[in-house]
Amino acid sequence: MREALARACADDIAPPVRSDIEIVPFEGAYVVVAHVPEIDPVRKPCYVKDRGEHQGSFIRGGDGDRKLTGYEVGLLRANRGQPRHDRDPVDEASMADLDEDAVAALLRRVRRRQPRAFRSVPEEVALQRLGVLVPARSDRDVLVPSLAGLLTLGVYPQQFFPQLNVTFVVLPAASKGVTPEGGPRFIDNRSFGGPIPLMVVDAVDAIARNMRVAATVKGVGREDTYEYPVEALREAVVNALMHRDYGPLARGTQVQVEMYPDRLLVRNPGGLFGAVSEDELGTEGVSSSRNSVLSALLQEVNLPDSDHVICENRGTGIPTILEQLRRAGSASVKFSNAISHFTFVFSRSAHRASADAPVRHAGLPEGRAADIMSLFHGQAALGTADIMRDTGLSRASVLRYLAQLVEEGRLVATAPPSSRHRTYRRPIPAS
Repeated sequence: MREALARACADDIAPPVRSDIEIVPFEGAYVVVAHVPEIDPVRKPCYVKDRGEHQGSFIRGGDGDRKLTGYEVGLLRANRGQPRHDRDPVDEASMADLDEDAVAALLRRVRRRQPRAFRSVPEEVALQRLGVLVPARSDRDVLVPSLAGLLTLGVYPQQFFPQLNVTFVVLPAASKGVTPEGGPRFIDNRSFGGPIPLMVVDAVDAIARNMRVAATVKGVGREDTYEYPVEALREAVVNALMHRDYGPLARGTQVQVEMYPDRLLVRNPGGLFGAVSEDELGTEGVSSSRNSVLSALLQEVNLPDSDHVICENRGTGIPTILEQLRRAGSASVKFSNAISHFTFVFSRSAHRASADAPVRHAGLPEGRAADIMSLFHGQAALGTADIMRDTGLSRASVLRYLAQLVEEGRLVATAPPSSRHRTYRRPIPAS
């Protein structure tokens, strides 16, 4: 058995598997044990020769082996070298599809920081050196924006790539398939387009508006603490947009942000790239860029209305996330890596806010909550329709406010969510 396994590893598999095979005594018998080290990323996928690369590549699952999809095989092949998808020319686009102010700001910055390469050259030459402009496929004498240039400086890249955006949903239950009876399917559901700097700002703002906030009174002021540090979330969204797979097979998949009652997910197509492993994530300086031109551009472009660049491109993103979470002490993060996708999973701390640090919802302005509470003066109970009529809010918005006020203990529901007789009242003070 040992010899047969050794021959199969050497002759039937490409590239050959160099395993350490031994015979080991076990419970009065002998077993053949093979220790198979992970193959170098530049040699993946490893496959059964007589089935071919696409039919003979497998991944171990919980209940057996699963054949890799065509996308997964293609992604592993692309990862053998430096992918160049971010350099792809967008023949349908032109300089007119780039934001003039963003281009001017980029050129001012690189001419100041790298005068030898950029100060005395024309704009067109500088943009070629930066990878913003590349020769068109259809005519090598014509310059068009690259995918990286369009995503960084474009007015609206989704005109050419509708799915290269960020989607954001807030779900009322712990999983997508569960919807509270009588409640909305989504508490919030949005899609953000534009260049990457704008998508980052809009996505993080939406997350912040939907986060819970601990409000602690200090002296004459109040200090708000988000359940997830905003800076950590920004780094996660930037990481997802910068390192995602931009290959042709992945251009129909968005960066997805999903907020659940107990956790928040940031997911991008394409797993870890290069020699970086999950064990090394968070190590200062450890970085490998799937999209080298895009990463280089993003380190030179500011966030909208800010002096801060999108990223440092120095392997500091995940260490920053871990440090922000450590300082806040309100949440943690885990990483989930697969061939086809990478996910940040932020989890809320089990610690509950104390009585002197009331919790409110960042997306529900305290003024609006106070307006709803004022409706209960002199009223024994009010229904959803009553509050909709008096506030002009939609049913989904009213249900969202009411759920939060019930959670905070400021209101009490008089019946289960499934009951059409459900109303709300103020809690009865303890005697």
